[in-house]
Amino acid sequence: MAEILLHATKLRKAYEGRYIIDGIDVQIEAGQSYALVGHSGSGKTTLLYLLALLEKPDEGDIFWRGSPLLSLSKSAQARWRNQNIGFVFQFFHLIAELRVWENVALPAVLSGSTFNREKAKALEWLSYVRLKERAYDLPTHLSGGEQQRVAIARALFMNPPLILADEPTGNLDSEQANQVSHLFFNLTRSAHKALLLATHNPSLAKKADLILRLQNGKLIHTASPELV
Repeated sequence: MAEILLHATKLRKAYEGRYIIDGIDVQIEAGQSYALVGHSGSGKTTLLYLLALLEKPDEGDIFWRGSPLLSLSKSAQARWRNQNIGFVFQFFHLIAELRVWENVALPAVLSGSTFNREKAKALEWLSYVRLKERAYDLPTHLSGGEQQRVAIARALFMNPPLILADEPTGNLDSEQANQVSHLFFNLTRSAHKALLLATHNPSLAKKADLILRLQNGKLIHTASPELV
C-alpha cells in the first residue's frame, strides 16, 4: 500500500458567510496523480491553498505523514511547505527581476542557500524542461508556455514529495497547453511525485490516475479517468 503523504479531515472554509469548502476529507498517496475538477468558483483553488497552508481553514485538520500541521508556527509551516510542496500557479508567479535560472533556484535560496551554489542544478533542471538556452533571459522575454515550464522546474527543484498545481495550463493556448501538460506529467511520474492538479480541462484531468470532483463545497465523486 502506498504511503499516505497528506491527509485532511473535515475541512471547512467560508467566504462572506458561504462555505466554499464544507466538510472535506481527502488523502494524497505517494506517487499518485489526482485531478481536482469542478466549475469555476467551486473551490478548487481554495482547497489547494488550504492543503499547502497558504490559507487557514475555519475548521478541520491537516496531517503530513501522520503529523499535524496546523499547530505548527508560521515559520515552521513555511519550512515544511518549502521542503515538501512544489506549487505551480496558473499565472506562473515568476520574479521579473530575476533571470530564468535564478527563478528556478529561488526555493533553495529561500531555504538559506545561494544562487551561485544552486546554479548548476538550476541549469540542469532547465535542460529537463528544454529551456537551458534561455537560462540568462528575464521571464518577460519568454512565451507563456516557456514561463510555465520554468515554473514547473522551480516547483520540482527542491525534490518535494508532493506537487500542487492550480490550472497550470489555463493561461496557455491549446498547443502550449498540450506541450506543457505532457512534460508536466512525464516529469512528475518519472520522479515518482504525488500530484494534485486542479483543472477544468477534461483532457488534462484524464491524464491523472484518479479524478476528484468538487461541487457545492464537497468532494462528491471519485473516479478513474476512464469514467469521466
